[in-house]
Amino acid sequence: MFGLAQKKGGQVMIKSIVLCCLCFFATLPLRAQDWSFAVGPGFTSFLGDASQQKLSTPGFAVNAEAWYYLNDNFQIKSGLSFYRVRATDSDTMRLRSFDASNLELYSTLLYYFPEGFVKPFGYVGIGFTTNNPMGPSRLGEWDLREVQPEGTDVPGLVGMVPLGVGIEYELSPVLSIVADLSVRYAFSDQMDAISKEIIQVNQLSPQAIEYYESISEGMGRRVREQATLRGGSSSEGDIYGMFSIKVKFMPTSSIFGCIDPYKYSRPGKKRRRRNFDPI
Repeated sequence: MFGLAQKKGGQVMIKSIVLCCLCFFATLPLRAQDWSFAVGPGFTSFLGDASQQKLSTPGFAVNAEAWYYLNDNFQIKSGLSFYRVRATDSDTMRLRSFDASNLELYSTLLYYFPEGFVKPFGYVGIGFTTNNPMGPSRLGEWDLREVQPEGTDVPGLVGMVPLGVGIEYELSPVLSIVADLSVRYAFSDQMDAISKEIIQVNQLSPQAIEYYESISEGMGRRVREQATLRGGSSSEGDIYGMFSIKVKFMPTSSIFGCIDPYKYSRPGKKRRRRNFDPI
């Protein structure tokens, strides 16, 4: 009952976050000079039970963002990412490696440090990610949400807090290159489907027993002969990081974005955004 209530509470929280974000963005004015968009590739790494609390093998990511200008120091940065996280479990008593391809959505408040054509920034926000862990074995991959390898539900949607820093290099008033490094603190310890410290074998489904038997001969013997199996650390949530390089651009009604040719050139260190007036 507690697990079901916790699951429903998490779903309500995530729906509330989405609704608040939609309502907020619906109230923002749609002036072209206040919006910019960024897109680019990146890579990820996972930190959790399956990786022995160490950085895992990198996975790929594709990130797209919308930035909304508030003033010279603050912007709202919201994004959508398709990413892959994976880890090879080197614990010979467990061997529960995983591989997941997920989709995340987030919104953050970004702070720019003193402006020039190279602009450092930092941000923090809120978001959620899908959670689709797959478990490799000698018989192929298993859907760990369906298997429930610890006898409990594996959530398909997880809230998270993105925290990051980056640098924006302004090529022109309408075009920039953005390098972005961030970590996501998940509100769950089951992104790798490993959470319980001790797993009770009698609580496992026949499919979960079959999954353990397919991992290795040793795991097969343990799940048949022992009353419990070793799991992970229930006290530590999962974390994944992402580094991306994006092209950021500002849409305007002019191909160049400005009337004054001076504004096409690289900005000086003292030039501020208010000097740019796209038409």
